[in-house]
Amino acid sequence: MSGEFGRLRAAVERLVEAQREALEVTNRALDAEGEGLDGEERSGASERLEDALVDVRDILEGALDDAQDALQGEA
Repeated sequence: MSGEFGRLRAAVERLVEAQREALEVTNRALDAEGEGLDGEERSGASERLEDALVDVRDILEGALDDAQDALQGEA
């Protein structure tokens, strides 16, 4: 059972790292979206993209917090 626990822990740790990377990419995309565009240049499509990225960021931040809390509870 110990080996299974170790594999599970490694998988969760990798998930946490992947979430960090995804959050960084999402933040860069949101920053780039806001640069160089004024209100008139922004189309409905780019607004929907920004809304979606904000939602993804919020979801990933919540999942990251949950996974970290679970790992700290095991330690």
